[in-house]
Amino acid sequence: MKHNNIVRGIVICMVVIMIFLCVLLATPVDAYDGGRVLTHRQIALHDAAELLRSVGYEDDDPAIRALSEAWWAEQENLDILAKVIQNEADPEWCDWEHSVSVGVVVLNRVRSEWFPDTVKEVVAQPGQYLVSYTYGFDKTSRKAYEAAKVALDGDHDVPSDCYWQDNKVQGVSIWKAFTVDTGYFRSTTYICRGIPGVS
Repeated sequence: MKHNNIVRGIVICMVVIMIFLCVLLATPVDAYDGGRVLTHRQIALHDAAELLRSVGYEDDDPAIRALSEAWWAEQENLDILAKVIQNEADPEWCDWEHSVSVGVVVLNRVRSEWFPDTVKEVVAQPGQYLVSYTYGFDKTSRKAYEAAKVALDGDHDVPSDCYWQDNKVQGVSIWKAFTVDTGYFRSTTYICRGIPGVS
């Protein structure tokens, strides 16, 4: 009996260690540089869960689980947006407003009836972004996460009808153009408004 308890204890310890390692490896490395980048929504969801815990709710309660699921859904949006920004308008090279605008374009599409309803679906839509932007976030920089946070928090002045960012003009009008000149290459990205043929 004592032997069974020791084995059970070892197995439980190993499972806990494995879960910890999985969480650690699945979390973007740069997100912990000086503290994890969290959106306003994630902070509010965490605070709500802590409030419920303080009045006796357990972690397996449906209300706590719902808040946790919403927190992780927001984390997925943050991860994907940060990777899109990293690859489309790296804040190391691009104007800050340019980087944030790229994230906002994705979010504007999510809110529009003309595009899919989630960040992941918008980014994975054929012919728009790269499906690879929806996974593998370990090399995404902290600055890209900060730009994604600004986009998700709504702390920007990008119009809600900007649905396009590309090196060519799309939509019905240009909101802003951003030029990047690294010395090795020069490129202009146009942030454009509107859906052609839709009033």
